[in-house]
Amino acid sequence: MRASDVAKFSDLDRAAVRIFAAGWPQLPESTRADVVREMNALSEDRLDINFGRALRVGLNDASPEVRQLAVEALWEDDRSDLAERLLELLDADPSVGVRVQAARALARFADAAAEGDSPVQWVDRLRAALIEAASNEAEPSLVQRAALEAVAVFQESDAVHQLIRDAYDSGDADLEAGAIHAMGRSGDERWLDPVLDSLEHDDPEMRYEAARACGHLLDERALPRLRVAAEDEDPEVRHAAISSISRIGGKEAVRLLESLAEDAPEADIEIIDDALEEVRGESLDGQW
Repeated sequence: MRASDVAKFSDLDRAAVRIFAAGWPQLPESTRADVVREMNALSEDRLDINFGRALRVGLNDASPEVRQLAVEALWEDDRSDLAERLLELLDADPSVGVRVQAARALARFADAAAEGDSPVQWVDRLRAALIEAASNEAEPSLVQRAALEAVAVFQESDAVHQLIRDAYDSGDADLEAGAIHAMGRSGDERWLDPVLDSLEHDDPEMRYEAARACGHLLDERALPRLRVAAEDEDPEVRHAAISSISRIGGKEAVRLLESLAEDAPEADIEIIDDALEEVRGESLDGQW
């Protein structure tokens, strides 16, 4: 189906949604998946379209792939009815992939809740559901990890703090990486030491998550270790470290980035230049 045809499913009214929902199951599964992918692509490229109602039909699709793609495509939708549906998917969808994606999508609702932008009753319910999924040992580690990463912003919760600690000590590679990610999302400087230690982990995914986490913890003590990570053999680790140096900012960050630029691989030069521009911009804005 052409992009111009898919665009017609934007801003459907209630009557049109009913017609769309009636005809949707008649399409082949591969076509339904392709349509949702195209909706996602168009949503990223154009500000004048909204597939929210059409994609909600996809959330009830018989195909796990289509349901998962629909959750992904609703990445900028922050309406409460979607949050409710995501909780249902996290709790009961038979597909592991859908439950993982639902947990990831709930992270943005957790962010809003942690910032005080949601009713207290909803915050309590969301936190409890994510804690339940993160601590459920019957769930695959990927689901637990996604829920842990989402719930980490509720860092004042003793239960969340313990979940992060348990995941870090679990011996499960997915959960350990999720714990480092969660440490960063928590913004709690008490996690700085394990995050810095993980910058030297044998697993590049752990080093990558640790480099990213430093950019959320915003602690200048991380800068020397990030300088080393910015020359890691893994490009994703290097780029995450460079980004975190710029997020931390300050005069030392400028010095480190300038030092890196002297003999960086060509693939890193543009990233370092962008990071320097960002940090220097903060200086001009009077942030340091």
